[in-house]
Amino acid sequence: MFKYISGIVLVLFCLVQASANHMVGGEIQMHRTGSANFEIKLIQFWERKNLVNPTPSTAGNRDVTVDLYIYRKRDNKLMDKVVARYRSTKSIEYQNKACATYRSMETLIGVYTGIVSLPSARYNDTDGYYIAWERCCRNDDINNIVEPGDNGMVFYLEFPPVSTINSSPDFLAPNGEYICAGRNFSMNMSAEDADGDKLRYSLVTPMKGHTNPSFTIGDDTEKSGYPLVNWQPGISVSNMIPGPSPLTIDENTGVISVRSNQLGLYVFTVQCEEFRNGRKIGLVRRDFQLLVIDCNSQTPEPPIVTVNGELTTAVKFCPQKLVELKTSAGTDWSYQWQLNGFNIPGATGATLMVKDTGQYMVVKSFKTKCTRDTSSVTVYATYGDPVPAKIDYEKSVLCPHDSIVLLANAIQSFQNTIWTKNGEDLARGTASTTITSAGLYHLTIQDSHTGCSGTDSVRISEDVLTVDLPEAVTIQLGRSVTLVPVIKPLADLSHLQWSPSAILSESPVLVVSPEVPTVYTVTVTSVNNCTSTASTSVNVVDQFYVPNIFSPDGDGKNDTFQISNIKDQILSISIYDRWGMLIFHSNGYEVPWNGDYNGQKVQPGSYPYIIRSKTASYKGEIMVVR
Repeated sequence: MFKYISGIVLVLFCLVQASANHMVGGEIQMHRTGSANFEIKLIQFWERKNLVNPTPSTAGNRDVTVDLYIYRKRDNKLMDKVVARYRSTKSIEYQNKACATYRSMETLIGVYTGIVSLPSARYNDTDGYYIAWERCCRNDDINNIVEPGDNGMVFYLEFPPVSTINSSPDFLAPNGEYICAGRNFSMNMSAEDADGDKLRYSLVTPMKGHTNPSFTIGDDTEKSGYPLVNWQPGISVSNMIPGPSPLTIDENTGVISVRSNQLGLYVFTVQCEEFRNGRKIGLVRRDFQLLVIDCNSQTPEPPIVTVNGELTTAVKFCPQKLVELKTSAGTDWSYQWQLNGFNIPGATGATLMVKDTGQYMVVKSFKTKCTRDTSSVTVYATYGDPVPAKIDYEKSVLCPHDSIVLLANAIQSFQNTIWTKNGEDLARGTASTTITSAGLYHLTIQDSHTGCSGTDSVRISEDVLTVDLPEAVTIQLGRSVTLVPVIKPLADLSHLQWSPSAILSESPVLVVSPEVPTVYTVTVTSVNNCTSTASTSVNVVDQFYVPNIFSPDGDGKNDTFQISNIKDQILSISIYDRWGMLIFHSNGYEVPWNGDYNGQKVQPGSYPYIIRSKTASYKGEIMVVR
């Protein structure tokens, strides 16, 4: 039992005493994610050699979670606590790998994030608020402050009332760099602001806060402020890294500069204030440290950057065709490419594909010995001018059985034209293409030298107005028929005309009574000026005569039920007895009824009939006499 308790005490002791001497700096970020929600991000910079990751049996010094506290600026009242969890780690690229290895310099970026809700009714103080995180202790080999190993550090951010829509400026990830004694040094410590606010940079004294070796993690007690570090004699905010040209910062660009001749490790803080409409609305501080080392005076020859074998200081490119920057490869050299002053992760070869606009250079150093490094001239990369591309066409609507010519205008050479329809290849290397169906047509013209291209698109639709009439109708002479065309969609109809020319009517409905067979045609015109036609033949037949009596007595006179002038008009005829039983039926009327039913003569009397013709149906009675 004693051993078990002793083990617990030992673990607790390790947890309490876990120091932050692995930490070389960091900052806080605050991003609005909703009307009242914010993501709070804690960034830490670690020395890998001093970092101990936690395990089930070892506390380590890399925190699993961190507690950040939000206070009101006016009276330092505690408002909220944000619990942020460890999320990720990545390496910071050193441009001089040999010196980094020789000096055991390997820096990591650790990221913690947490979400907090800040209601506007609660966070409405015009003086604003601040977020703070405290941790002890700093590296004990820092040269410019008193008793660095007993000093904590404070990461600090100020923000306005949440009614001001705002996210904090975000410092860009730093390069892995060191300062060569006696040599001019500069480093970009700028930030980006998603809201487009004006940023102003300054150097300020780092905070040591309220933590100490026996109280390593800050708590939520209300503070009246955060104590600053004590500078070593002769050191102040104006020469935090001393030398012929002490450490300074450009207030507009955030670039720090120094020329130092005193070896050592130096801590400093960059403060970034954000202004909107001339009023300061927030600030964020980055705690950081840099090493001044005695670099070997041997310096490689500056690298020369070429494109396609030619020296260059400016290139134009397009995303469709990237440009390769190249410098001379060699077994003795290491390279680190930079974009806008920042090391490009993984870009350590003799070539680089340019994928973004900006200022490129390559840093060259010895691969196996720590000496000074050297840089190429800056290569300015910009996007090339897009190729003019425009589709000319007479109309954007296809009429039935029509075609449209699409023309690539103002192009001297058409070898680099690509036509597509609905994303599929249609034609290449042509100035024009003729189309006969609807779709989305796209033109791409590419510059063979820069790879830049211009594009244009046009959507061609089809006219859908249709008209339909019966193929033919038949009427008896002297009667009329109404012709009603079916027009779809009626809303697209712009104009209608009937023919022959003797019939001039723009009405959709036409009533005709021709004396001879006639073909009538209707032409409809759409709002797109497309036409569609339909025709119908009106056949004219004589009126036929139906007698009301006949005498099937075999005397050769009026022996059958004869119908005059039928001219094949009768479709069918049905004759019934007085009780409604069908006694005669014929499709057509080639053979007239002779008064028989099933081979027997019917009795004299009246027999109802129904005659169906091409124009009408007729009912009546026929009298049979003997």
